[in-house]
Amino acid sequence: MVLYWWQCIPQYLKWELLSNAVFSFFLTLFLIINSTAIHAKSFFNYFVSQQKIQHADIGKNSNIRVSNFYNLDLIISSTPSIKFYTEILEEEGLPIDLAVIPLLESGNNPQAKSPKNALGLWQFIPSTAKEWGLATNKMDDRKNAIKSTQIAIKYLKYLHNELNDWNLALAAYNWGIGSVKKALKRGLVTNKVINLRKLPRETRKYLIAFHHLNRIIAQNKNNYELSKFPNVEYLVRIKQKDITDYIASNKLKDIDNSVLKHINGYDVLNSTNTNREILVPSLEFQKYFSIKEISYKKSVSKNRCSKRYHKARYRDTLLKLARKYKIKMDSLKEMNPHISFLRPGMSVKLCN
Repeated sequence: MVLYWWQCIPQYLKWELLSNAVFSFFLTLFLIINSTAIHAKSFFNYFVSQQKIQHADIGKNSNIRVSNFYNLDLIISSTPSIKFYTEILEEEGLPIDLAVIPLLESGNNPQAKSPKNALGLWQFIPSTAKEWGLATNKMDDRKNAIKSTQIAIKYLKYLHNELNDWNLALAAYNWGIGSVKKALKRGLVTNKVINLRKLPRETRKYLIAFHHLNRIIAQNKNNYELSKFPNVEYLVRIKQKDITDYIASNKLKDIDNSVLKHINGYDVLNSTNTNREILVPSLEFQKYFSIKEISYKKSVSKNRCSKRYHKARYRDTLLKLARKYKIKMDSLKEMNPHISFLRPGMSVKLCN
């Protein structure tokens, strides 16, 4: 008599094999049904779960009001870029909270230029750009979204290593590391708490706005406006030489040179370095954003230079002038490289 393999298995093992098969079937079915939901995990839910810096207290009791420019609408329109900054921050092991800095610095516009000659998403002044390897010639790397972001994140890492506190690092990014170190000697930090009043008003506003934007994300992560964005790439890094194939294979017919310039900050198709990495919209980008209407919010309007020069008086110092005219110390020194100490009668340049 022929015995089939099933008949050779003891009865108790038959039930175990059957139950395992049923479990595997329903598990597979569950994963198939829920694969879309898993893929569509909210980016901003993820963002909040990974925030490392405390945002609850700084600025809440301050009499400094945050500009209405720093709002939910700015975050929504900057979502593809925030995701891109987050990716590089994670590569470098830095808090993803820092991804909102370009919103503060430039309104997330890679071509933004300040009256003090700071340029790009991260608003590097020429001296800092050169020090950290960004070219400031005709092909100004400060406008290069990828390169300037990579350098800005390395610069932030350096500031944190020097000061061992993210609030101090942010203050140094805005005010200059030398100024922050001098302020530390004058009691900027007491019992591990920063005395905001010992910072220039511009730097106080900068810190408060940074925490404000991160709080907006945390408070609205489950609202439809933010929760609709899945945790996927919206801007993809490819080699410039592959742009034609990428557009064709992904059917991105509306991508033209103006779109690429908006995203990258410079004319990528005019670059002779075809091996250079550039940013292009992903297929997911098209589901949530219009390529035809891609644009950046205008930078926060800054006070025009009402006075180009200051005639130094007795007891004037560069620090006093920086505070009086709300200019970064680095910018003031950049504009006046020949001045180390002020003497009465000296003409100090305040803007370019």
